[in-house]
Amino acid sequence: MMVRVIEYTDPVEHCPGYLVYDATSSRLAAGGCRMQSGLTADTLHMLSSRMTLKQRVLGLNVDGAKCGIAYDPNGPRRLAVLRRFLEFLQDELRARYSMGCDMGTQFAELESIAAMLGVESVKIAIRHAQGIPDHEFRARMALLDTPVGPLTMGQRRAGHALAHAALAAAAHGRHGGGQLSVSLQGFGTLGRACALALLEEGARITAIADAYGCVVDPRGLDIAHMISIDQRRPVPTLLGSPLRLSAEALLDLPADVLVLAGGEDALTAERAALLPVPVVAVGANYGLSDTAEQLLIDRGVVVVPDFIGGIGGSASMEALFGPERTPGPEEVLQTLAGMMRELVGDILTGARSLGVSPRRVAMDIASAAVVRPTERPYGSCPYREVTRPRGNRAAPLASTQRT
Repeated sequence: MMVRVIEYTDPVEHCPGYLVYDATSSRLAAGGCRMQSGLTADTLHMLSSRMTLKQRVLGLNVDGAKCGIAYDPNGPRRLAVLRRFLEFLQDELRARYSMGCDMGTQFAELESIAAMLGVESVKIAIRHAQGIPDHEFRARMALLDTPVGPLTMGQRRAGHALAHAALAAAAHGRHGGGQLSVSLQGFGTLGRACALALLEEGARITAIADAYGCVVDPRGLDIAHMISIDQRRPVPTLLGSPLRLSAEALLDLPADVLVLAGGEDALTAERAALLPVPVVAVGANYGLSDTAEQLLIDRGVVVVPDFIGGIGGSASMEALFGPERTPGPEEVLQTLAGMMRELVGDILTGARSLGVSPRRVAMDIASAAVVRPTERPYGSCPYREVTRPRGNRAAPLASTQRT
């Protein structure tokens, strides 16, 4: 494995940009495009290595990558800056780099800019690496824009995976009956999709917080209404009647599961030592510090680490491109749910039997993965072959572990 860094400087704004390949062996590398003030190559290298870890956990023949440009995502010339950056990267997009969105960018705008540049898709490298005809690539990519309920499949995939990771963790560690109660930190694209999937599985989401505050209703928040409102609106303005508290108050509220779908370092060590929740599922990159995660584990809290809870983008590409025939959008989400239940079940079973952290087991799975660089990127994930019935919904959850 060898890290490769491609450097760029915007000719107008003079801000630096980078594409970092964490490895150069596989025919495809995947990862998001970030726009962030002060972004550095070191940060992108760290994130690209995290992407490699996700691919290895899933057993995919894909390397990790990450690109980004150090510009304010709210700046007045962001689209022009982004367009010039993608123009610089277009040969990489055609050859090897499967780009997704990240902080400060949206997938639809990346696709729109790519089309203006004459690049069919920011994921066109998948077509070549997977060895599929153009019409088949188009058909599968079109599924990302297909509505499944109030959101498209593309909007749902990462949050859907996080929700089912949380449900699998609850099934593993929960002993009581009754409807599952969930607190959710973060209500952007990831948090909204996670909330929708949890709602569909019968969970009761009792509290949601963002940077502006927290809304609480022990009977369950009106998630359908909240999702229907502009994503840019602060959480405390989305509903008229629920109790409103400070953002930090979310971490004082009891629940069966806490889902972290916001920013980095969501819990201080002091909060982790007192958190009244038995299961924590982390979807945001570096959502927990090492110290906070270890404090939770020492207290007996079941923790799904960030590179597992946040694996949905990578896992959804396996669910989309791995099957021999083109799946339907609901089939992709159902496969993704089954993959997450199986993966998280394996990790938590291993952690319990070996007396180590879930992170350690997941890292060991990644280390043991066999990469076949000359083979197709997608189609080799051992977790995709298992499908699970959707009958039990989320109230007392039966174990989903392998036997």
